[in-house]
Amino acid sequence: MGLGKTLQSICILASKHHERAEKFKATQAPDSVHLPSIVVCPPTLTGHWADEILKYTNNLKPLIYFGAAKERSKMLSNIQQYDVVITSYEVVRNDITGLSKISWHYCILDEGHVIKNSKTKLTKAVKSLRANHRLVLSGTPIQNNVLELWSLFDFLMPGFLGTEASFHERFGKPILSSRDSKASSKNHEAGTSYLLYSLSLSLSLMVSFCSCPGFGSTSQTSSALPPPSSKGRRPQ
Repeated sequence: MGLGKTLQSICILASKHHERAEKFKATQAPDSVHLPSIVVCPPTLTGHWADEILKYTNNLKPLIYFGAAKERSKMLSNIQQYDVVITSYEVVRNDITGLSKISWHYCILDEGHVIKNSKTKLTKAVKSLRANHRLVLSGTPIQNNVLELWSLFDFLMPGFLGTEASFHERFGKPILSSRDSKASSKNHEAGTSYLLYSLSLSLSLMVSFCSCPGFGSTSQTSSALPPPSSKGRRPQ
């Protein structure tokens, strides 16, 4: 959408990989050893990510993890030699056995709404990747219903929004009820209130994650939530 999400993410990667490398040089601490990062995106964007990394950074060595299964198997054994591994959602689904064994520094999902359906094998595979930090890039975090937002946050901060069932009861149902032409004005108002809260939650937290790579604890997140509206209180 031309918002600069790719470049901002590359800047974060370059900065954080540099900081980690400098810390390891100074301390040799086990918690600062080199870890690669992984970018998961549609296959049409893998080359773009690699080109942008090479264009704007001088400390990141990218690898496009793609191709036939035999080729990927060879790449997998050498992944630690690279800084950023760029691959597609389908490849992650197919190679999750090997990829899930790797500890990643950052896991970035480009066009992250691909994991909007929490029940697909692809989504489950992506969520099983182990990373110190996670980012979701999406211009459309909600496309059809508010449960898609829950799935994205289940990747970013597992458990923060409760279970999918409880989230559906608190947010999904009121919003769906408000769309019914026969719904009362009270239901319409409640649904609109919940929808605006969901959107505010989505925007405020995603901005926070992009702006603050270390951001993520519940206490930090609570301060980023929008205040209650003048007509009611924030849903508990």
